[in-house]
Amino acid sequence: MEVKTFAFLQIAVCIAIGIELFGAGIHALHEDELFTVDYCGTNCTQQPNGSWTTCPGNCSCYHEDGKTDGFCLSTEYTDFTQFPNLTSEEMDAATPRPE
Repeated sequence: MEVKTFAFLQIAVCIAIGIELFGAGIHALHEDELFTVDYCGTNCTQQPNGSWTTCPGNCSCYHEDGKTDGFCLSTEYTDFTQFPNLTSEEMDAATPRPE
């Protein structure tokens, strides 16, 4: 009896994990969201007083715990669902023209 119950629980857990992985894979296929990270060309370092050197522009310092150096990175999140579906005329109007 205990073996059957244990086997049933194992099967139920495997099914639940499979459904979760399938759902995560389907969500990853949607291209309506974009998260980009760009290297700003400089590094940041921790000063003796504990503060960090500043990064240029809208870049931020990202570093690991316990490390005294890091990277200046800019991050941007774009949610493409906020933009309406454009018509072909609107796309043509927004296309850059050669000079």
